[in-house]
Amino acid sequence: MAHVASEDLVSVLNELATVLQTQRTLGGALAGIAEAATASVPGCDAATIAISIEGRPATAATTGRVALELDMVQYEAGEGPCLTCFDAMKTIRVDLAGPEEPFPHFAVAARSKGVQAVLSVPATWGGEVVATLNLYSRTRPFDESAVSVASVLAAQVAIAVSRSPEFAAARAVAEAAQRGADDSAQVNIATGLLMVSQGCTAEQAAGLLREAAAHDEQTVLGIAQRIIEEQRSGGASPQ
Repeated sequence: MAHVASEDLVSVLNELATVLQTQRTLGGALAGIAEAATASVPGCDAATIAISIEGRPATAATTGRVALELDMVQYEAGEGPCLTCFDAMKTIRVDLAGPEEPFPHFAVAARSKGVQAVLSVPATWGGEVVATLNLYSRTRPFDESAVSVASVLAAQVAIAVSRSPEFAAARAVAEAAQRGADDSAQVNIATGLLMVSQGCTAEQAAGLLREAAAHDEQTVLGIAQRIIEEQRSGGASPQ
């Protein structure tokens, strides 16, 4: 596909729909959208799509090495249009040839690779940003026409991500990991409370938790949560 104006977007989407119907994986679908963005958004020379798992972006599709490298620069530096797009839930347009430099570290890296402009558009679903469509230009700033086309393509990204069992599985794993971290924190708190209230070592406190769990036929986490609640009420004991 050659670069098209926004009024020809219908034909672009029709072509994209045909591509997406043949893709059985999220990666394939996102790669198709990234290619469509590179071909159809005025001024776009390379594109990436970053998906969000528990608020952490990861590049899932790219049409050029320079785009991937600049995504990585942002992740490592903790700044850049892609990350700001995620956090602010709004379109970020940066002209690197202009006098303002909202992302100094990123700007240096982008200019070194010949990139003059960046456009990051959020793909939102259910009130949250599930991905961003990130476009890079070596020729000119992105105008309103580019934003319009990119916004439509970002909506396609949101649909692809939201329908993907792969994304749902990845999110479930991340959420389980977070719950595991929270659970471990509660057990550690309860262990510390027992060490103070019972005058015992950490190993002995862990043993008390296990014994109480076995006696009451509960999990160690359940006992830990009960101890924390009892402490709030005025006493800590596994009994």
